[in-house]
Amino acid sequence: MEGLEIAAENPKSNPAKIAPIVPMSHQAPKNHSGLASSNVVKIDQAQSSDGPGSDAWSAGQDSRPDRRMARKAELARESRKRKKVYVQTLQEKARRYTSKVEALERRETRALASLGLSSVSRDEQRRRMEQNEILRAMALQIDSRTEGKVDEEAIKKLLQKFTDNSRKRQAQVSGLFDKVRECIVPELQAKFALWILSQDNHFYEESSFWPCLAYQELGITTDQAEKLKALRKEVANRRNALDQTLAKLEKIQGESIANMTSLNKAMDKLMSHLNNEQQAKFAVWVVKNKWCMEMMSALWGKH
Repeated sequence: MEGLEIAAENPKSNPAKIAPIVPMSHQAPKNHSGLASSNVVKIDQAQSSDGPGSDAWSAGQDSRPDRRMARKAELARESRKRKKVYVQTLQEKARRYTSKVEALERRETRALASLGLSSVSRDEQRRRMEQNEILRAMALQIDSRTEGKVDEEAIKKLLQKFTDNSRKRQAQVSGLFDKVRECIVPELQAKFALWILSQDNHFYEESSFWPCLAYQELGITTDQAEKLKALRKEVANRRNALDQTLAKLEKIQGESIANMTSLNKAMDKLMSHLNNEQQAKFAVWVVKNKWCMEMMSALWGKH
């Protein structure tokens, strides 16, 4: 490469000899230029393989909606699971509370039944509901006049049904007195104890029953037996008082039934002076005017 030699080491001594310009295409490649070109190739390859327009880039772009949909589906599944657990928890609480309410209702029923009030209360509630239905039917008959007249036959039937239903409650009086009597009368064991302590000295001194029961069966001491016999007078007084109370209750029961019978006759006589429409109007008017019922509740029984 003789024509491409560089000028002498001292250019100032020979200014005429200047090295010619060598074209870039004919220059020998340097080491670092080769490294750079290889990096460029690699970058170009990477860009060509992952950059916009490449198959991988297109596939990545296409998979983004799928990933979003998968994420949404996963969130929806988790939400459904949480909702299912929440609903199951509420159902379990509802079952527990329902069981508690039923248990309380059973306890209330047993408590009322022990007092003899449960069946009466239910019957009274049902009776009042029936009375309200009859009164509503009366009001409809009164309001829906046909040519200025009401259906006399329909009004008459409703009045009779209303009266009969009102007196159903009175028929329960005897049963209520029986319940009160059952509550007052002592249990069998108390009855037997009262009977024993109501006996005279002959029962305790000569009868074989008292020693057999007191000393052999119960194993009481002589001191205990004397203390029990000392209560005979008080027990006799209590038993006499109980007998008097039961007699008064029997008398009150008879008087109550007689009074209800007389009262019903008086009401029938009073209503006989009114026609059917007037009787129905009166019954409906009392219910519609709440102040009337409140006044009667406050004044009834006062003189």
